[in-house]
Amino acid sequence: MTQGYYAGISGVQTHQYGMDVVSDNLANMSTTGYKSVATEFADLFSKVVASAGKTPTANDIGHGVRLQATALQLAQGAILPSDRFNDLSLEGRGWFGVTSKGDDYYTRDGHFSFDTNEQVPGDVNSSFAQLVTADGKYVTGTMLTNFTYDGNFDYGDTTGDSGAFVLNNPASDVPFAPVENQGKIEFPTRLAYPVTPTTEASFFGNLGVDNEPRSISADAISASSEHNRIKLVFTQSAIQPLEGRAWDVTATVTSNDGSIVYDTQNGQAVFGPTGGVSSFNITSLNNDGTPVAINLGSQYGGVISTDGIGVSGSSQSNGISGGTLTNYGINTNGVIVADFSNGRQSAIGRVAVYHFQNEQGLSRESGTYFRESSNSGAPMFFTDANGNAITGATVRSGTLEASNVRMDVGLTDMIIMQRAYQANAKTITTVDEMIQKALQMRR
Repeated sequence: MTQGYYAGISGVQTHQYGMDVVSDNLANMSTTGYKSVATEFADLFSKVVASAGKTPTANDIGHGVRLQATALQLAQGAILPSDRFNDLSLEGRGWFGVTSKGDDYYTRDGHFSFDTNEQVPGDVNSSFAQLVTADGKYVTGTMLTNFTYDGNFDYGDTTGDSGAFVLNNPASDVPFAPVENQGKIEFPTRLAYPVTPTTEASFFGNLGVDNEPRSISADAISASSEHNRIKLVFTQSAIQPLEGRAWDVTATVTSNDGSIVYDTQNGQAVFGPTGGVSSFNITSLNNDGTPVAINLGSQYGGVISTDGIGVSGSSQSNGISGGTLTNYGINTNGVIVADFSNGRQSAIGRVAVYHFQNEQGLSRESGTYFRESSNSGAPMFFTDANGNAITGATVRSGTLEASNVRMDVGLTDMIIMQRAYQANAKTITTVDEMIQKALQMRR
């Protein structure tokens, strides 16, 4: 009879644990990135009942219940919009990694902010913003080494102070470093896209055969990031070859408004009987200290002089003007992209997304943090068919993942736990009455 008494006690205690779990889930309905927990019960143990003969049925009696496990529920929470690009959510499996004082944690809560530090103490222009959680843990990922700090760089802003991080190798993607080599995510606050001066200008078009001046212009970027103008003026030569056409050429390099002349050269372009250029003796021009190769093409691949088609002119030149940082963005692969005032972009880093062999084996810490355990296995990256590390999930910038707790399920579980608790309590009182009755029978 006492077995029923202790079974009832174990039922009361176990369903109390169950109610604790349900209440904790409901309390965290509005917690960003929270993952709910489900209770799993199991029979405590059984005892075989002595039998005088063989029986085809079981002859054991259970001795109560126990809480076997609290299973982590990994269902996707709703993706909610945010007004900050540094708020991140994950669509699919995976975890953000954060670190603090040498300890690594994993979370689905992507409510991140910035903590500003100076690479050169006392130099505010060397500041960079580190991505951190609300309680100061650093978000981890892979940073490229394609920018360095230059204390003498003229950023061109209103402060007049020199010094900025300078991009030295624009990139479109960021391959993940090994899992064990992930570090803090850092955003330079002053980042410059360096100027690439023009070194070659190519010209195209048809000068025709009429004795009228023609001109073709090209843009040129100087080493100081100024937009200059290269202009070729073609005038038919006084002495013409027996076949083809000869044009005298005046080539100038000026500032965009024409107020400054950097170089002027005179030469001649000779075109063969079929109209293709056969010779041109101006090889390069001085663009404010940078030589620019002048290319009229060959045969019909550049400038021609022929009859029967319309007169035209166009040009193409290399070179990139300098730019300063306008904003950052994070794409769906977690790549951090810097946008510049010259219209260019470059990747500088990538937010890591970690995976585990057994996510339910992660050890829950305070808040929405989890830690690696022997059951979860070590963190890893997913790989594609070529063995390259990938995120394995979609990173959504400007959004947050809501808790995956369902109110309807929680309230239903609450009723079940309450009824089970009451039933087990009734078991205890009933068995107690039976014991009292048995004791009274001895009198």
